[in-house]
Amino acid sequence: MVSGCDNESHIDYSSFNITPEIIPHQKQQGFIITDTYSPFNTPLEFKNLEYTTKALINSNWLSNPHYLEDINNLIYQFNKIDIKSSAIFIQALNNSALIYKTNMIEVNILKRALQKDVNQKLNNYQQELASINTHLEIIKKDEKQYIEKINIIKIKIKEKQQHYTKLRRSLRRDLQTILLNHDLVFDLISNINFKYKKDKALYCPKYLDIYQNINVISSNDCIYYNKEELINKTPKQYQHQVNITFNKYIPELWKTMVKLNGYFESNCNKQVFDDYLQKDLMIANNNLIIKRTMKSEQNAQYAIKEYENKSKQLHLEMNINIDKSLLDDNNQVDISSAAFYKKLSLLLTNNTIKNPIVNFSLIYNNKNVVEKFTQQYATKILNEYPKTLSFHITNKGNFILPKIKENHYKIVIDIKESYSVIYNSYNLLAPPIDLTQQTPNTTIIEHNLNQIVSLKLFKQWYNG
Repeated sequence: MVSGCDNESHIDYSSFNITPEIIPHQKQQGFIITDTYSPFNTPLEFKNLEYTTKALINSNWLSNPHYLEDINNLIYQFNKIDIKSSAIFIQALNNSALIYKTNMIEVNILKRALQKDVNQKLNNYQQELASINTHLEIIKKDEKQYIEKINIIKIKIKEKQQHYTKLRRSLRRDLQTILLNHDLVFDLISNINFKYKKDKALYCPKYLDIYQNINVISSNDCIYYNKEELINKTPKQYQHQVNITFNKYIPELWKTMVKLNGYFESNCNKQVFDDYLQKDLMIANNNLIIKRTMKSEQNAQYAIKEYENKSKQLHLEMNINIDKSLLDDNNQVDISSAAFYKKLSLLLTNNTIKNPIVNFSLIYNNKNVVEKFTQQYATKILNEYPKTLSFHITNKGNFILPKIKENHYKIVIDIKESYSVIYNSYNLLAPPIDLTQQTPNTTIIEHNLNQIVSLKLFKQWYNG
């Protein structure tokens, strides 16, 4: 440990050929450099800033889903540094964010148009191929297998019908037990109506118009029925019990009905569900009819060959008419693909879409701007250097060193104009009382400390 608190040291500027005119009137500053603290060490904050800046410039705005997030992160880093020359970078980045948002509006318009075209073509081809595969399966299967399948479906339908009838009887019995009259019970059961809403988000709203939600497990469906309308038909003293009874039976009635017959949505005039027993029976019967039209083995073999050739032809057409290089594995338009970028060429040509990072990149490569930035950052480093490791030198060159708790250290005296004097202790515990050019392990550099640090940061900016 070196204690400089009691002994005053002195630097002889003249021995370094530094004329008095060069030395500013204000006090000079000195720094103690240790293995832990040094203004020559590039701060992690600056390294992160330099790395993030390069990463953004080299990033493809179209293929990077976090591009806007990366811009905002870089803006945050420049703001956090809190130096004046950050403003030009922040302004350019804000402009980049605005251009990117405008670009993505155009990108999404094009993507939706392309996706609509792809979906339509895929749907048409897939329907034709599905029909071919169905016919091939029909031809190759034995007629007995279709008869057996039809019988199995009929048994399932009968079981579901019996279960549905049993549910309605149980519901009627329980309502009559509540002392409701026969006509009212018949009216309630006959007037149970359902409503259906697709595309459930996180949860189903409790009401759809005046219909109330049924608690059924379904990934994309919200089911409602006219609960309040039915309960309001009953005497007030029985409404609570009627509510409990409906809660018990309605969900199962819905599920059984849908499994049997699907659900026809009158508003859109179509069947909502694809999977229900009556449809399965209709398809099985149709398949059996098709099977029976193949009167001979020769006809069947000819049909198989025809369908297989048609399937190959459709696959060939699909590969020609649908650009797979534009799509991801789920047949969704991939905006990061080279094929999509090619589709953007017209928008890029007429400047409807621009490269968001061009202006920022120009500023990044502007050496005058970067030099000013690194100079200010160097000032920040020196201003924030630990006070316990810095000291002042009077106009006459006198200074008192702080306590140094290191065996190896350097003393740097920063002469503001264009010089720095560096003394390297080389494990010598006691610092020199008189610091001259002849003092062992002492060198002079014709740059002040800010210039040295700034130059190091400048090189890091471009070569880090």
